[in-house]
Amino acid sequence: MQTRDSFAVRHREALAPLAAAVVLGLIGVLGMLLGVPWLFPSLAPSVAIQASTPALPSARPWNVFGGHLAGLACGLAVVYLTGAAGTPSVVEAHALSGLRVVAAVLSVLLSMWLQGALRARHPAAEATTMLIALGTLEPTLRTALSVVGGVALVTALGEAARRLLADPDR
Repeated sequence: MQTRDSFAVRHREALAPLAAAVVLGLIGVLGMLLGVPWLFPSLAPSVAIQASTPALPSARPWNVFGGHLAGLACGLAVVYLTGAAGTPSVVEAHALSGLRVVAAVLSVLLSMWLQGALRARHPAAEATTMLIALGTLEPTLRTALSVVGGVALVTALGEAARRLLADPDR
């Protein structure tokens, strides 16, 4: 008897990059059409994990969504608590400042602790934390809402890819 362990599972190595590209493309096009920058760098490793390693706990929806929210929250809290929010971003300054280094280290530390407490470990979410800590993403409400929107989209669309490419026996 033929199971769903057919084409998609047998050809995961070839289909996972295609699925990731489709998910990122959809998020980008939706963002363009609606004028919202939902596409940002840390979504790529998230969807790569979902499509390439669908059986891993870090590929599950709660891990993706909760992990990114933890990273976002910790990044925002730390840049304001350390004062790094008031300094030029690494991209703008073309250099690392002491405050940005402290913000990066503390925000990743806290994010990993929070992800563990929430049982939402998702290593790719640390990139979101770093984007905030280093100032690549501005620490504003508008940015936070855009990040949450992008994360919600990668969680939902990536889950479709994950289910398509997952081994049904796992």
